[in-house]
Amino acid sequence: MEKIYMNNNQNKEKSTFQQIFKSQLSKKLSIVMVLVSFFSFLMIGVTNVSYAAVTPIPEDEGLGDSFTTAAVGTEVLGRGTATFPVFMYSTTNGYPIFCLERDIAFVAGTKLTKEEQITDSGLLYIMANTFPHKYFADASGQNFPDEVQTWLTQATIWQYLYETGVDNNTGTDSSNTSTNIAAIQTVTSIEWLNEDHTATEGTCYVKGCDADDISTATFYETYIAPKVAIAKQADVSANGTLTMSIANQEISVTDDEKYYQTSLVTVLGPEQDNFVKESLKVSIDSAPDGTILVNQNGQEIENATGVASFYVRIPVDSVTEENKVVRLSATGTFRGYNGYEYKADGAQTVSSVFTTDVPNTTGLEIPINYTPEVPDTGMNLAQSIYFIGLVVLLCGVGIIYANAKPKAKQQ
Repeated sequence: MEKIYMNNNQNKEKSTFQQIFKSQLSKKLSIVMVLVSFFSFLMIGVTNVSYAAVTPIPEDEGLGDSFTTAAVGTEVLGRGTATFPVFMYSTTNGYPIFCLERDIAFVAGTKLTKEEQITDSGLLYIMANTFPHKYFADASGQNFPDEVQTWLTQATIWQYLYETGVDNNTGTDSSNTSTNIAAIQTVTSIEWLNEDHTATEGTCYVKGCDADDISTATFYETYIAPKVAIAKQADVSANGTLTMSIANQEISVTDDEKYYQTSLVTVLGPEQDNFVKESLKVSIDSAPDGTILVNQNGQEIENATGVASFYVRIPVDSVTEENKVVRLSATGTFRGYNGYEYKADGAQTVSSVFTTDVPNTTGLEIPINYTPEVPDTGMNLAQSIYFIGLVVLLCGVGIIYANAKPKAKQQ
């Protein structure tokens, strides 16, 4: 009896399940699940691109005093007339790092220590304007995946170091001496491998990463060469530059004749987007006693913080042959980039730059050479002829008068 009851109960449960399964709601849910699965599969099949998030490098801190290198990451291959490989390197904290000595092998699982600050303004410019701080985009404006970003960044760094003759960047790879750095210039596609380095995970061209984006344009001419050209300019900066200039060297005297006044002095730099507002400060480093800064209305500027244009007034009585120069300075801060080299014996030097406040200083010397304007008293030709004629006429009158007087006495 109990057995029959149990069987009946199971039949009821089965019947209830079947009813639910056959209901309209079940059919709708099934359709939705199928569609979601289909589109998920479609997206994976079409893109075939990994967009794993990169761990942001801490602002104002960077990579710290030291770190340990993680295992070698994805292999990224630049394909052209020759293959140029780049590996994705990082710290054990996940921060991306880039190699600065191509002739020396990268060593994983090694503690690297912070040493010299990067003072090469061109190298700093490249690292500040590439991944992970600035992203390379394809022809449609879409950012390339991180694998392509890494290849382009490392290739640009090595190309710059090679062209500027930095040590340990002779153009050959320590692990593959047949791969010359010249191969960078021929790359028309970039592909990356799976974790086992046995199968291709994705491929991108200059136009993009879809199958229809195949193009013959090289990544070198499109992305690398322009950045290297800018980085090699003498005045390149990754952060910003303050400059101070004067309109001209003319010196005038104020209406009360107590001060000499310069032409307009201007500080350039604060108008840049990454300049820290209110960080600009102008100072008089050396000048005759009583020298002041004034605005365009002649009012003294007592607090020169944030002032980007002004005139200089120098007391006339304070100027001597020994102090006929005014020396000015200006300081300001840009929100820019900084970086350090990290080294260990037997390992390649690596780095990643980070955002931080970067101070900048400029100066200007103004000689006090005042020459008063003298009115032009020179006579023109007509005036000269008139003057000479007047003199001759007067002389003639004098002679006639002198001769006429004796004759008058004789009569």
